[in-house]
Amino acid sequence: MPDIGKWSINRLLSTAARMLEHSWNAQLKDLGLTHAGVTALGVISQNGEISQVKVAQIVGVQAQTMGKTLARLESHGHIARIRSSADRRSYLLTITDAGEDALMHAQQVDETLSQLGQLANPQFHEMLIDVIHELSTHEGGKEIFHSAVEGNMVPSPEKVNTVEVDEEIDQSKPLTAVIEVLSPEDSREN
Repeated sequence: MPDIGKWSINRLLSTAARMLEHSWNAQLKDLGLTHAGVTALGVISQNGEISQVKVAQIVGVQAQTMGKTLARLESHGHIARIRSSADRRSYLLTITDAGEDALMHAQQVDETLSQLGQLANPQFHEMLIDVIHELSTHEGGKEIFHSAVEGNMVPSPEKVNTVEVDEEIDQSKPLTAVIEVLSPEDSREN
């Protein structure tokens, strides 16, 4: 076993995030979901009837990439496409009862995983929040933070490279953020 005590903090955080996501994806597989699918399903659930383009914008990916995720969700019966009443040529997405059920189970999986070992430690949680606050003041950090808050897990490199940090994050307010590490499957879709 390698001496991970000598690893950099970047390597430790990245490895832990990948391992957590791998475990999450393994449990989601039985629900017919992936991490990307849960993200899209959450957006559809929160917004009601919504276009594919709008889901892609909120999540921060190309419409074609989102199309693959949505096709998987539709094939598993998690979403349905309904004809738009405003434009009969286009379709809107809506979550099905099965999709709401799958989303609820995915949230339970997330909750269960968050209770493993030190992940359940409130001090660890607070330290991660502090790290996110601190990194949000560095170049690109603010954009990544705001993207995560808005549900956009993978901000475009153009935005990250051009962001100007012009405001502090209000640390007196509750903070929820998600850190996503792309798996090889995700990177092939982009």
